[in-house]
Amino acid sequence: MGGFLGKIKEMIRKRSENTAQYQEAIENAEAGQQGYAREAIADESTVEAARKLVVVGRESVFSQEIIDYALEMAERMSYEIIALNTAPLSCETFKLFSSSRNKICEDFEDLSKKNVRAFQEAAEKKSIPFTHVVKFNESYEVLKELKNEIGGFEFVVSEMEEQENASGTENGEKAKGEICVYSIM
Repeated sequence: MGGFLGKIKEMIRKRSENTAQYQEAIENAEAGQQGYAREAIADESTVEAARKLVVVGRESVFSQEIIDYALEMAERMSYEIIALNTAPLSCETFKLFSSSRNKICEDFEDLSKKNVRAFQEAAEKKSIPFTHVVKFNESYEVLKELKNEIGGFEFVVSEMEEQENASGTENGEKAKGEICVYSIM
């Protein structure tokens, strides 16, 4: 029920913001300031373009915790999900072994596509727009590229690197990963 009410609140908020932008555009147009009127309306399209949530997988995998978190956030906030798998397989890394790099990249891409299916199906069940992207560079570099390619995004969700000897783990228990959310504005 909370998800449904959240969607209604978000729709009302958007409509009131849109109304304010249109009112500003009308006032500027009436005052002979068409440039300002166009800017007021153009701002709306950039806000809509940025309603994306980038979810960074751990190499070719998305943990169930990050999938659940991202789906809940995207549903609550009306975001599109961009699922991102990255591998630091730049040209510099494999300069001497270019044929090996191609095979490794193909294998990584195939594995990423296989591993993202459950995430994509869960998003489709909730009617959340979903795109999967595979890139071959460090995550921070890929985020810069991705921002230029897709026109911006508001948040990035990722997991912290696991610590082998994390405090609180005993007898080979796996430490529960922490999820990080970054605002990109």
